[in-house]
Amino acid sequence: MGKILRRSQLKSTEQVHGVATQAKLSPWRLNVYVAPAIPIAVENKDPLKTWFSPITCTLIQGPTSAVLVDAPSTVDLSEGLAEWIKKTAPGKKLRFIYTTHAHGDHYLGNIVILRHFPEAKSVATSTVAEAIKREFAGGRVDFWKTLFPYGQVPEGEFSPESLPTNGEFDIDGHSLFGIDIPHSDTQASSFLHVPALRLVVCGDIVYGDCYQFFGEANTTEKRKKWLQSLDQIAALDPHIVVPGHKRASRADGPYLIEATKSYILAFEEELEKSKNAEELEEAMLRRYPQRWNRFLLQMSCTSSVNPTDLA
Repeated sequence: MGKILRRSQLKSTEQVHGVATQAKLSPWRLNVYVAPAIPIAVENKDPLKTWFSPITCTLIQGPTSAVLVDAPSTVDLSEGLAEWIKKTAPGKKLRFIYTTHAHGDHYLGNIVILRHFPEAKSVATSTVAEAIKREFAGGRVDFWKTLFPYGQVPEGEFSPESLPTNGEFDIDGHSLFGIDIPHSDTQASSFLHVPALRLVVCGDIVYGDCYQFFGEANTTEKRKKWLQSLDQIAALDPHIVVPGHKRASRADGPYLIEATKSYILAFEEELEKSKNAEELEEAMLRRYPQRWNRFLLQMSCTSSVNPTDLA
């Protein structure tokens, strides 16, 4: 079984982007918190397949207010995030928690964050908000409790508010836009666009140096839609691109869009040549030996060689 690490044992890292939008505007601040990789409760002889990916959580600060994008899956990781927010944005009001997509490792921590910041409002695009509600109603949160047992996953539920059709909301007079996309590593997925900052917070549409999850993008057609989603982000010409999972040392930039696209195309190429999931996994390991979360690589290879509907 995976070992449980308490908060005192966890080391998170942040990256800071100081952003001045125009000369007449007060500077804005962008901080990226990387919740560390933690063990998962799976039986596997390969120790590299018993850890879950680090998770990025983005704090966008205006002069008086802030918005958080995504919160991690466990109580300890989320408590650490809450403490970090208080230290990073003292005196500022956390007005919104925006959730990029309906995977528990990006929304379950909202339960903890809302306890610390009860005035904050949980928001998502209507597609993502409805999918999260279905996840709670259908018991899909139990999957995360299996990976992170013994009370690691926060108890309770929350109900995100759906943004208007255009996805717009604002802090300190600046508009932010939640934008749905055709597909990423799951169907109910979006990104947050902040035009004034030339910023896109991508959730799992864009990955850093972690193995991409194809369990719910396990057909060529779904992966084509993922490529279309990447083109949609690239067309915005962002300067700062924050992925959903990465090493803390990985810079946030538009080059990650192309890297994510290249990985998908490499997977398609190796899938076509491989006789089984084991061959596919070995081929991807040869091409990308330094990425993290081989547990998800194995799952992705198995589900793509023998597709079933996990979405």
